[in-house]
Formats: sequence, structure tokens, C-alpha cells
Amino acid sequence: MAESPDQQELNIKDEYELWRKNCKYMYEFINETALTWPSLTVQWLPTSDTANEAINARLLLGTHTSGEGQNHLKVASTQLPVKGSGKKVSSKIKITQKLECSSEVNRARYKPQNPDIVATINGSGELDFYNLKTNEKFGHVAPHSQNGYGLSWSSYKANYLLSSSDDHTVVLTNAGELDKNNGRIHKFTAHSDIVNDVKWHSFDENLFGSVSDDKQLLLFDIRSPGNPAITFVNNESKGINSLSFSPFSRNLIALGNTNSNINLLDLRKLSKSSTPLHTMMGHGDAITCLEFSPHKDGIVASGSQDRRVILWDLTKIGEEQTQEDAEDGCPEIFMMHAGHTGGVTDLSWCPFDDWTLASVADDNIVHLWEVSQSLVKETPVNPQDSELE
Repeated sequence: MAESPDQQELNIKDEYELWRKNCKYMYEFINETALTWPSLTVQWLPTSDTANEAINARLLLGTHTSGEGQNHLKVASTQLPVKGSGKKVSSKIKITQKLECSSEVNRARYKPQNPDIVATINGSGELDFYNLKTNEKFGHVAPHSQNGYGLSWSSYKANYLLSSSDDHTVVLTNAGELDKNNGRIHKFTAHSDIVNDVKWHSFDENLFGSVSDDKQLLLFDIRSPGNPAITFVNNESKGINSLSFSPFSRNLIALGNTNSNINLLDLRKLSKSSTPLHTMMGHGDAITCLEFSPHKDGIVASGSQDRRVILWDLTKIGEEQTQEDAEDGCPEIFMMHAGHTGGVTDLSWCPFDDWTLASVADDNIVHLWEVSQSLVKETPVNPQDSELE
């Protein structure tokens, strides 16, 4: 029988209380900050400074007011403890900057070459550009006709920004030439359904990938934008929600599916009929966000509608387990962050403090957390390209 709403609420509350009791075993620190409105997006800004044995850090957040209030792009400040210092700091976040937005902020991402420049995409598929230093919006274009979520700046080509939308398209925009054809370089129309995510390749400046409810991962080379260079169809999925390219292996990519599974793929062996290298199962609902760790080889974080963030260790794939361990999940599940009481909407690895993450959920709560050093004593190693063959 299906649970009543009251039973579901009770179960979520019980799970949260159990999680709180176990926090001291799992985290170096964990902070929960309640927001007035839910944020669908979170990203650590890459700049920080250290003073009095504390790291001063900032994050990008947004608002989703459902038309009940003014929406904003927000900058939040926080403090993180310096590893080994033993000093306790308050990691509670404080909103230090607010920039007005015409609509909800689905995603906000900073420009790698200049973190003061931030792009957002909203529920109408519009892109807005902000300068955090001058506290102003300097650009607005509408490359899409419907809701947009995918947003990815190029680390190699300054001002190149990819966006994706429910209108089945991906658009490449030059943010440095918004007055010329609204900055549009090319519109990619090969998908046949909602395009949920788009990302630049970690090593190849001309390659990017997009994933869609049409069950396809398409890889494009912007030098020949007409047709995808590679097409992969995941017939086992009900749709693909997110993707992440490994920052350590140029051929490794992870996909997060609507059916709650995560696929690992070898880019050298992709075709419409190919099968994943490996499938990881552990979530109970659709994957919403997915990111490889920028610090630790072979570590992946995934967020889901099941209210969980799972950290995966790819070096544990295929490891033998006792029956008792197997009941807790597959061997590659490294850690499960179970503190959110709503579906996880976004996550971000801290760029200057390894094993530290931020995550946001539909429950209006921002979580900042660092994995306990007792869990990370062994440094994992990413599978080499030769092992992917």
C-alpha cells in the first residue's frame, strides 16, 4: 500500500534524526543553513583567503520564489576550518550580495577566466550576465524558448558559454559579443526531447556533451557543429538528466539517469548500440546532479530526488563483499549524505578544500560538509585509460 503524506513526513523526520545522531562519525564538520526560498543552484567561488586559522569562502546561490517574491542571484560567505588546526569555526552562511533577477535562477555558474562574471539561466530559457565586482547585470539574451537548466562555461575559450533547454536545443553563446546576434555562435538541434544538461569536455577545447530525455548522449565538435560527432543511446534509461567528464581521464564520462542509475562510459567505444562500461546502483529516484571530484581520482558525487548525495569510489568496482556489507549497497558506494529532507537540486565540490562539498535541496536548506578524515585515509586512484579498454 502507498504511504500517506503523514506517514511519508514521519519517515523523513525519523531518517533525519537518525542521520543527525551519526554525523559525528561521518563528517569533519556539517552545517545546515535555512534559506527563505529554495535554491536550485550552488557553486563554490574559486577564490578564498585564510586568516586566524579559518578559510574565508564564498558561494553562488539563487532563488526560486514561484512568483511570490523578487528573485535574486546571491553570493554567500562562510568560514571553513583549516585542516589540522583543530579550531572550531562557524560555517553558517551569510548572504553578502544580492542581484535582482527577472525570474527564478535555475543555474548560476561563474566564468573560469574571471570569477566575478556570472551567468544564470532561468525558467524561460533566458541568460543573464552579472558582474559581482560592480554589482550589476550587464547582459541579457534569450537563446531558448522554454525552461533551461544546462549551463557550462568553457575553461579554454574565454566567453564561450553553453546552455540547454526544454526546447530540445543547445546554444553556444559568446558572452563577449552579446551585441552581435545576441552573442549566438550556433544552435544545436539534434536532440528530439528536453535537453537536461550540457558540459564541456575536460581536455578537448572543441568537444562538449549534452544529455536528454530522448535517452541520448550527444558529443559535438564545435568546429563541425552540424551533426554530433558521437551518439550514444541508453535504451535502459527513461532519460538522461546529467553528465560529468572526468578531470583525470580524457575518455571517462559519467551519466546520471532518470531511472536512478549512473553509467560509466569510455568515449573511445561509444556508438548508438554500445553498452556502458559499468552501471552503479544506489539511489532510489532520478539523478539530478553529478560531478567528478576535482581533487581525488575516481571519486564521483551524485545528487538525487531521493534526498541523498552519494559519493562513489570507482576503484572499488568489482570488489568482493561480505553478505552483510552487500546489504548496505554496492562496493563503490563510498559515503551517503542523507541529511536533506527534500530532493537534491545541485551540488558543488569545494575547489580549494578537498573532501568538502555544498549541496542544496527542495527543503530550502544549504548543506556545507566535509567528509571525516577517518573515512578518507586511503587516497583512491582513478582507473587509467588502459584499464578502461
